[in-house]
Amino acid sequence: MVRKKWILFLAALLLLCSFGIESASAMVPYKTYFYDYDGEYLVSPDAYVPDKVLNAKAMGIEGAGLNQPLDLFVDNNNSVYIADTGSNRIIILDEQYRIKREITEFVHEDGVTKDQFNTPSGIFVSEEGLIYVADSKNARIVVLHQDGSVEKILEAPDSDVFPAGFIYEPSAIGVDPSGLIYVISKSTNMGVIALNADGGFEGFVGAEKVVPKVSDLFWKLVTTKEQKSRTAKSVPTEYNNITIDELGFAYVTSSAIHARNQYSALINRDKSSKHAPIKRLNNTGIDVLKRNGAFPPAGDIQTTDKVSRFIDVALAEDGAYSTLDSSQNKIFTYDDNGNLLYVFGGYGTQDGVFQSASALAYQSNNLLVLDKDSSKLTVFRRTEYGANIAAAIHHRKNRNYDESIAAWQRVLKMNPTLEMAYSGVAQSNMRKEEYKKAMHNYKLANDWDHYFKAFAEYRKEIVSKFIILIPIVAAAILWLVYRFFKYAKKVNTAGWRKPGKRTLWEELLYSFHVMFHPFDGFWDLKHEKRGSVRAAVIIVAAVMAVDIFKQLAGGYILYPSDWRVIELWDTLLSVLIPFGLWCCANWGLTTLMDGEGSLKDIFIASSYSLVPMVIITIPVTLFSNIVVLEEQQFITFFTTLALGWSLGLIFIGVLVTNDYSPFKNFYTSAISIVGMGFIAFLTVLFINILQNMNSFITTIINEITFRL
Repeated sequence: MVRKKWILFLAALLLLCSFGIESASAMVPYKTYFYDYDGEYLVSPDAYVPDKVLNAKAMGIEGAGLNQPLDLFVDNNNSVYIADTGSNRIIILDEQYRIKREITEFVHEDGVTKDQFNTPSGIFVSEEGLIYVADSKNARIVVLHQDGSVEKILEAPDSDVFPAGFIYEPSAIGVDPSGLIYVISKSTNMGVIALNADGGFEGFVGAEKVVPKVSDLFWKLVTTKEQKSRTAKSVPTEYNNITIDELGFAYVTSSAIHARNQYSALINRDKSSKHAPIKRLNNTGIDVLKRNGAFPPAGDIQTTDKVSRFIDVALAEDGAYSTLDSSQNKIFTYDDNGNLLYVFGGYGTQDGVFQSASALAYQSNNLLVLDKDSSKLTVFRRTEYGANIAAAIHHRKNRNYDESIAAWQRVLKMNPTLEMAYSGVAQSNMRKEEYKKAMHNYKLANDWDHYFKAFAEYRKEIVSKFIILIPIVAAAILWLVYRFFKYAKKVNTAGWRKPGKRTLWEELLYSFHVMFHPFDGFWDLKHEKRGSVRAAVIIVAAVMAVDIFKQLAGGYILYPSDWRVIELWDTLLSVLIPFGLWCCANWGLTTLMDGEGSLKDIFIASSYSLVPMVIITIPVTLFSNIVVLEEQQFITFFTTLALGWSLGLIFIGVLVTNDYSPFKNFYTSAISIVGMGFIAFLTVLFINILQNMNSFITTIINEITFRL
């Protein structure tokens, strides 16, 4: 019995310990997060968690530890290379992060001369195992074999294109599959230096073009040489790091972009390479990085005082990549289309955060991050959440769409707010020609560009099913419109011979005559009493109703959201208040300028002028539900036509009502618009004074009540 109790006690203790171990691994000192389409900060499950943090002793490095290590590289055999910059050496670790070799000195090709590194800042290892070291202060590239013997030493290149006083100080290096060597040199803003295998200069790659502002060109014309010499010059952005992918494309990062320009490009969703902190350059220097996410890959959106400063990029499988932000010690991971997958990391001394992260690299599924201040190497392990995201992207790349959808659905079970997952499912739906499902998932992802592409394909399916019925319905609608206008013309013609007061229906139908015959129509509105205030009020109310109808029934091309809140105040601000201000301002001004129209006449004429907005907006709103993005110009055209038609009728209506010449009517109308602003200003000022008076009187009453 006693033995059984001890067994149960030990089992409970082991279970408790196992729970403790699991919770400890899950308790990371940072929050993994992402941003949705609207730029909202959302916490997600951890994609990577710290597995181990290694100092020099844990790596088996004897003697002095690491000293300001600046670069990190993982070769095809998962061996790890560290540029221990402050100690002027290269450290080579095996797959388990134990030291294999330490290169502190080497012998020149003559077999006699010994040499050492001086601030080695960048490192690259080719598929053949050659180690390329950017020996910064020695102004050269040292190429070594795995045993530390020298293959070749590439001294500073020479070319006439280098400016006077050019200092060659290589800080990062990469080699493409063809053997072309790309070098980042400190303080060089002419682009990436391209060298051939022998170190000969091939040219600059990826230099950003500087387009001067018009104001700069003007000041250049009017300033003296002395003033020009004191003026700050616009120069291209300099790069700080480079990584070469398997196809030979160069990922370059920059931390020298003006903070305001970089942040403005980010929040304005700029998809161009201008002010971009990361680029993917082809062999001609053209940036081909995809920026198809909600925001371009430029780091944090909700930043208080610092923009993200990328200093390194690590390439994962299937086109995904992670960037290292030195301003916040955070890691941003994107897919090949530029969609933000997750962000993690931060400042601190705990495992998983950094004092000053300097480099990162992938080792299979692990992510390695080097901290130059703590001189430690952090190994991050991919979690189930991160593995499912990677699997979904991998299956989509390999056209295994069912597996990709299944992986994204597993991601959504862990994080239902990840819009990228819905977009991933939708992409697989598109490949499987499941366009209706793709539309649904793109909508959930707020990916409206791709939504309309799916909708275009879905519309083709529907049109093919009802190809015979569509022209019949269109012809029937056109016939009904024709019959209605014919009926309206008949009623309006009969109105010429009808004595006495007209019905409300006749007054409303007369608006169609005014639309197409404005000079006769407005003359009869005033002198023959073909319209009335009641009809004018109904027309204004119809314009307001159509504005609300447009918001409720408009297609996604007009309002890309299912969440539509109707605020009557918005309609009042956009329709009723401007219309009322116009009538008051124009009547007040024309009264002083020999106008013959009363406030009632101007109100009726202006109201009847709004009928095109009602007649055109209703079918345009319905039509917006079946158009795609490429056809948006039709919506814009008819919306502009309705507004322009109404404004033109208002101009003619005021002209006829006041019996003005066109020129006089033009400048009185312009002054009326200014008067609208003036009346609005006085109204707001008066309301503000009343509010202040009310507050003052309330304070006095409270003070008297308190003292009594």
